Amino acid sequence: MKKPIRNVMPAALMTICFLTGCGKSPDQLDRNWTAPGAISVSPSGLGGAIVLHEFQDTLIGIAVHQGSVQLHRLNPDKNSWSELSIGDIPSGYLWYGAAIDPQNGRVLVPNGYSENEQLAMKVLVAMISQNGSLEGVTEKQWITDKKSLLGETGPSVTLNRPTTQYDRANREGAGLGVGVVNGVDILIPYAVNAFTYSETPVHYQGKTHYRKAFERGPFASGIFYSPDSGKTWQLEKISQQMAIAPALCKTKEHIYYFAGVYPLWSSRRLDQGGQWEKPREVATTFAMVSGIFDVAGDGDTAHICWMDRRHNKTRFNLTGPPIENNDIYYRRRKDSDREWSKEIWLSKGLLYCYAPTIAAEGDNVVVAWAGIHKAGRQHSDMGPNDIYYVTSKDGGQTWTKLLKVTDGAKDGITAGMPQVALLNGTIHLLYIQGAQQSPKELSPGLTKLGQGPWPIYHTQRPFPK
Repeated sequence: MKKPIRNVMPAALMTICFLTGCGKSPDQLDRNWTAPGAISVSPSGLGGAIVLHEFQDTLIGIAVHQGSVQLHRLNPDKNSWSELSIGDIPSGYLWYGAAIDPQNGRVLVPNGYSENEQLAMKVLVAMISQNGSLEGVTEKQWITDKKSLLGETGPSVTLNRPTTQYDRANREGAGLGVGVVNGVDILIPYAVNAFTYSETPVHYQGKTHYRKAFERGPFASGIFYSPDSGKTWQLEKISQQMAIAPALCKTKEHIYYFAGVYPLWSSRRLDQGGQWEKPREVATTFAMVSGIFDVAGDGDTAHICWMDRRHNKTRFNLTGPPIENNDIYYRRRKDSDREWSKEIWLSKGLLYCYAPTIAAEGDNVVVAWAGIHKAGRQHSDMGPNDIYYVTSKDGGQTWTKLLKVTDGAKDGITAGMPQVALLNGTIHLLYIQGAQQSPKELSPGLTKLGQGPWPIYHTQRPFPK
């Protein structure tokens, strides 16, 4: 018979310590993760992460390296990985926006662009076989005109980003995100940012000249929806406010739509169809530089985490975008909730945070990101960082203290671009890790800034009890 554990602290104090770590350093290392094993390499530094998808009783990772698509499958031992040969596939598709039906392995890959005041949409639909090849590959294409997207507009509004003040025929990529494949239903989120042409009279030396300019807007966001496995398509509009990086997730009863940028916002409708609700703000302080958010849905709850700028101190940077020290925040919404929950600051204690990723399985939720406790004023995601994570076992109501997965930042090693998944009670984590190289001078005045290939590692641990 096991010995009883003595309570050496009052229950309330124990609860506080569970949630905050009792003041322990945020650099505490969790040694319950398996030894990391390299499953691939990134093309350059932190570029080229492997995006994880649930696939039947295992995981599939999708990567795009120099235009070629790679599929990686978690083997039955749930520890090693195999790279799959998918054969010849049509080019031009956005594989980082792929959606996979975890039950039958059907994959949907979108593509789209605006040209000649029309939005051309294409999708590739196929089945992933057990050996990784794509079977039954079909391509669908349809055209949506400017009026259907934006309503009535004048001739000064164009869908295409002009390359010059006078060129309005340039092809513009569409803002598409990861969709949802749910039985025969296919949903692809879109966000269209049009441009408005204007002329301002300027009087100079007795003559009138006209200054030509393009401004962003109007905007349109929503989903392309097929109720019959891609045979027919229809447009569902959600909002006319600015939207960037759209994403979807599905819960038991609803489809949720998310998009940035200021604010980060969301809408939802019933899974069986119906009207989209009025967009609701998720965060008004979404990160201004390289802002990233991630979403997950399981059971009756939608989850979102994001990079937040409310505490940052922006610094000018001569060699790139401004430097920001952002935080990671979280909110949730159950199907029965009218509004999003209160925000929870997950990364408290860290100075810099980057690229959050989230996964949910029932009431178990995990969030991971890259960051560091202390660093100099010019620190960035390419500087020395470690991977941190937190978990919740009550659907996102309360969270554990943050712990480190890696421990290389102290030695100048960078870890970043994590991808997390939950599979049968086990947390699977991928991340890129390497040592930053010094810039190389190719010739006088010509410097190579890019980093060499870095390993992409896999590690796992049981969900904490």
